[in-house]
Amino acid sequence: MKVTVKLAFLYLFFIFVIGCKNDKTERKTVLLADREAPLGWIYLKMYDNETFEFISRGVRVDEDIYSGTYSFKNDTLYFKYKNSIPKAGSKAIIEKGFINYLDGAYPESIQIKSNNLK
Repeated sequence: MKVTVKLAFLYLFFIFVIGCKNDKTERKTVLLADREAPLGWIYLKMYDNETFEFISRGVRVDEDIYSGTYSFKNDTLYFKYKNSIPKAGSKAIIEKGFINYLDGAYPESIQIKSNNLK
């Protein structure tokens, strides 16, 4: 009986470990861009599973994270946000080392620091 309890515990432990590993889907960064804002920073992180995070971080602890999925066609990026859309917009082009947003409330441009986007 002790062996059965130990085996059951071991089985549950492995199920837990495997479940935790699947929850933390590994994704690689394919593009990083940022710029200094008047009172903080703007960051764009794009991943190989076609997800992204657009982060607006203030000097204080304030931080707005806009996430979703993206598609890339020719030199144009199309962002589909999960919840709300930042004022930068949802369409941008890659040009001369910058990402320039086209349809926002203001002209946003962030410098590319790393680009492995295909």
